[in-house]
Order: sequence, then structure tokens, then C-alpha cells
Amino acid sequence: MQPTLTDPALEYLLQCAGLSLTDAEKADLKKLHDALVAMKARVRQPRGPMAELAHAYGFTEEDLA
Repeated sequence: MQPTLTDPALEYLLQCAGLSLTDAEKADLKKLHDALVAMKARVRQPRGPMAELAHAYGFTEEDLA
């Protein structure tokens, strides 16, 4: 289960950062948090040489599959 940014947690983080946001800005941050959690899960996967095409040469058929 993905972590969800609760209102109390968001309020705590904003208070620690010294930020004062509108309700609309807080709602946007909560939406972005869920997207960032999904992105972090995708980025933290093992990747092969095809992830950095500019730095890899001599691809095999297996690399291109």
C-alpha cells in the first residue's frame, strides 16, 4: 500500500518548513505527493545500459528487445 500524505502530516511538514499555503495549494501538494511516490518506485528499479543511451555503445539484440 502506498503511503498517503494526510492533512495532519502535511500541516506538520509545512509548519516545520515555515510555509503558509492556501487550501488550493495544499490540495495540489497532496496530489503531487501521490505522483512522486509512484515515480520513486519506478526510478528505484535496476536498469541496464539502455537507460543511458548516450553513454553506452555496442548494444546486443537482448539490449534492444
